[in-house]
Amino acid sequence: MRKSIGIGASLAAAALLTACGGADGNTHPCTLMDAPAGIQVKVHPEPAQRTADATLTACWGDTCRKRALQLREITRPEEPAANWPGFATVRDLPGQPVRVTLVLKNQRGTTLLDRQITVTPKPTYPNGRNCSPAGHQARVTVTEKGSLLPR
Repeated sequence: MRKSIGIGASLAAAALLTACGGADGNTHPCTLMDAPAGIQVKVHPEPAQRTADATLTACWGDTCRKRALQLREITRPEEPAANWPGFATVRDLPGQPVRVTLVLKNQRGTTLLDRQITVTPKPTYPNGRNCSPAGHQARVTVTEKGSLLPR
């Protein structure tokens, strides 16, 4: 009995390694690395510094998902102005057009920005194009003047 379990485990491991190897003899390993589905938002420092509360709503078909968005300042030597990214996880984000509404409010609760844009999320490939895709993601940028742009 023990012998058949060992052979079965060896065969399963060999099948897994073969599946991870890719096509045409490519030995690129496909790991269990994943990438979350969601929408990345990059806000220009001008509106970001005045924002105390940010929400993002993503809608497709009859489905809408509203998420709080945490913006954080990140400075990089190659960028003169600070970068304020945020990410809203939307697990069931499809690979079809999605209406994104972004609302930014200040500390008093006054709306600074309430804009909508349509973007089409794309699959991500954290292990490379030779491996299965992970979650769909889209990107949106808020300009200094408060416009929403797909990126």
